[in-house]
Amino acid sequence: MDENKIIESINKLFLKTTNNYIFIYTPPKVGSTTLVTSLRVSLNKTYNIIHIHDETMLRVLTGINDVKIIDIIKYLSNIGKNVFVIDIYRTPVERKMSEYFEKISPYHFNNSDENLCKYSIKRISDRFNKIFPYIENSDHYFENFGIDNPIPFDFDKKYTIQNINNVKYIKLRLCDSHMWDSILSTIFNIDIIIIHDYKTEDKGIGQLYNQFKNEYKLPSNFINLIKENKYLKFYYNETERNKYIDTWYSKLCNEVIPYTFDEYKFYMNICLENQYINDIQIDHYIDNGCFCKYCTEKRQEIYFKYKAGDRKFNKIIHREIINEVKNEKINEINNKFKNIINKRLSKNKFRSNQFKINVLYK
Repeated sequence: MDENKIIESINKLFLKTTNNYIFIYTPPKVGSTTLVTSLRVSLNKTYNIIHIHDETMLRVLTGINDVKIIDIIKYLSNIGKNVFVIDIYRTPVERKMSEYFEKISPYHFNNSDENLCKYSIKRISDRFNKIFPYIENSDHYFENFGIDNPIPFDFDKKYTIQNINNVKYIKLRLCDSHMWDSILSTIFNIDIIIIHDYKTEDKGIGQLYNQFKNEYKLPSNFINLIKENKYLKFYYNETERNKYIDTWYSKLCNEVIPYTFDEYKFYMNICLENQYINDIQIDHYIDNGCFCKYCTEKRQEIYFKYKAGDRKFNKIIHREIINEVKNEKINEINNKFKNIINKRLSKNKFRSNQFKINVLYK
């Protein structure tokens, strides 16, 4: 591996050098954006935090080929950096739903959110079922981290942390997100707050998504795909698995014949050709991770507001924060001038009144 390319990738991914690095290295649609924003706000400028899904995303962010995410992780560890890698598990059906809806408008139906919201749930479900077996269901902890023997998930602590060559690999579950503040506070030894970010329910397609989740019926020939899912068996204990599977047994419908693999490949090619949005979204985070003075101060302000129960705040986007600071300074200067002018006017008025009094008594 070309070390120079790895160093160049690091310099492009991180604007500042620190001793601490966190890689939120997960598949899409598992709750990772919430985790990124929460850690950026809570840990402020003490950690470099990157959110990444795969090597395609890495190439887009850096413009460099032939570098893998795990190569960057291992390099930073080898030069003495404190490195954490976090992955999240989400149950299979819900993850497939969320991933499907992430690009349902520009990709699967090549239409606007507004028009798509007029579609029937049956039409949305039919397309989903056709591609159901092929919607991604991989697991980074097993497949991307190069861990030969993943340790069993700790069902008491609700997380796993495995230290390999000074890299701390952490596995969380989305179903435990209500406990992430406590779990992460223990791991990082600092009070972590959880800020829910980039939820599908909050987007333009949110109402249709909620309706779909409530009304969707799982084809009966898909239930075995869920029962035999090896990751569900690993990250859920027997009681949790049975409860989850029973939930879907209560929501079964007739069998559906999905696309064959060749039909799915053809479908994917058509979708790729037709999609009208094709980019990696940067500004969808509440906190984009800038280390400048003003973003750092805004991050600290949000942290203490959130702890005090205030959930209303704007995103921390550098260019917007800088504009806000400029406007504040302009207003401050304008107010100073107004005060000076008002004082002079008041002084002149006093002199004028004093002159009139003097004339009157002469």
